[in-house]
Amino acid sequence: MKTKIDRLQYFFTIPNILFGKAIGITAGVIVRRIGADTWSSMLIGFIFGTIMVIIMTYVSSKFPDKTIIQYSQDILGKFFGKFIGLILAIFFTVAFMVSANVITLHLSEYFLPQTPFLILCAIYVLLCSYGVVLGVEVIVRFSFFGFILAALLNLTMISGTVRDFHLVNLRPLLDKGIIANIYNSIYLFTDIAMVIFVTGVIYPMLNEKKRSISISFWAMVVSTIMIIIWPISEIGVMGADVMKQFAVVCMQQVRSAQLSIYFPRYELIMVVFFVWAMFVQSALMLFCSMYSFKQVMNIKKDWKIFFPLIVITITGTYYIGRDHNEYIQFLTFPWGQICLVLSIGIPIMLLLIGVLRKKFESRKLI
Repeated sequence: MKTKIDRLQYFFTIPNILFGKAIGITAGVIVRRIGADTWSSMLIGFIFGTIMVIIMTYVSSKFPDKTIIQYSQDILGKFFGKFIGLILAIFFTVAFMVSANVITLHLSEYFLPQTPFLILCAIYVLLCSYGVVLGVEVIVRFSFFGFILAALLNLTMISGTVRDFHLVNLRPLLDKGIIANIYNSIYLFTDIAMVIFVTGVIYPMLNEKKRSISISFWAMVVSTIMIIIWPISEIGVMGADVMKQFAVVCMQQVRSAQLSIYFPRYELIMVVFFVWAMFVQSALMLFCSMYSFKQVMNIKKDWKIFFPLIVITITGTYYIGRDHNEYIQFLTFPWGQICLVLSIGIPIMLLLIGVLRKKFESRKLI
């Protein structure tokens, strides 16, 4: 790949991919299943997810100049490698639709309820498409601003809600039991899967690949801290029973925040802060979808994939998100289970088969 990104941009990209959807939508899905144990279940999910990200980074480091679609063919053979590439292309397409609806639901539920939902979908898809046209390096540059603004969002949310925080809402710890916490952590993999497979696509773009595994690990640690603050605060302020009533939990949380008498409510400020990270997440999903289809189908011209993909994603985004209850149900089943199987199965399969077929022995770890 001619496009290059530096290690700091790569580090910032991981929190951007995880943050926007996890703090509200994913937390809302899990709270419906496990109540006040949402934060502990998500923490368990992050522990397992970090392991999978490290495995994916390790495998990618053995093929530093190839994407996951290319080295899947080296490890599994051309036919099965292409099949994995097709699965990933479809995954990225659906992941984009899921990501896009995080923004469209915020807009339709809180700011533009009278605007036709299809129009909101079309505008956001076209915005992300413009980002893809500018190039992945431009998208990744946004990750710095997304990270800083996400950190500011955390600080303002905490300072605005701390007076309403009640520790009793978090008790007892592991109320539903450790097994239930582990089981329901699978829904976090709808977010972690994006990090795992984006890593497999953009790894060759790193201009300096030394310590890439360490960078991935610490990026996941920072992401975990930034995100886990939200379910802890949401449960402490609102309580699990109140959280269950909302599709976009984080918006209800910021409605509870009061920064001062001059900012009694700051929903719009919150959206301004977090939309940068959401743009990075969505645009990367769209880019990876287009790039995966190109590599699988050996198509040279971007527009031959790009324009049909725009039509498909606008239609799919509208269909998935037109009813927020159906959207949440889709994330609960089957999307959560699909992401779990793919994000654990593919990296481990590539690692084990690569070791058994001795594909790593002559390759120096980078």
